[in-house]
Amino acid sequence: MKLQITCKQATEFVVKRDEGKLSIKNRCLLLLHLGICGLCKIFAKQSKFIGKNSKNLHSHIDETLSPEEKQQIITSLLQQ
Repeated sequence: MKLQITCKQATEFVVKRDEGKLSIKNRCLLLLHLGICGLCKIFAKQSKFIGKNSKNLHSHIDETLSPEEKQQIITSLLQQ
């Protein structure tokens, strides 16, 4: 059994782990890799941060500009 994975495999495993689609075996291989590779550890932290905070983006999807706000933007663009 191969006990090492490449950085490319580690990043793929991080994404799968964040999606809840990583097997126990591959989760262990990822943990071993993250223990020795600082760059992949940073990637894993960033991926977790982005995933956690991207959930907040959807709360603003239905918001639209008022007619006054639209006119302010148009006026500002025309002045430039």
